[in-house]
Amino acid sequence: MPLTKEELSERAQLVRIHEANCKIEYPTADELNFRLAIMKKLASGMQLRELRAATITGPVAAAPQRPMKGRT
Repeated sequence: MPLTKEELSERAQLVRIHEANCKIEYPTADELNFRLAIMKKLASGMQLRELRAATITGPVAAAPQRPMKGRT
């Protein structure tokens, strides 16, 4: 049985909570590949096909810096 939009949203929120709990601001290549694997699993459950293979090789080298509070 396909997942509902609400179930998909709940699963995506769990990934965000995991990242927040681990204090992952800019995920590593392993974390990004984990996200990719989850997206592929969800897509296969919805009978969507992959148009092109995607992998992330790491590590993520140049993560953008977040502005400090009070500065723009």
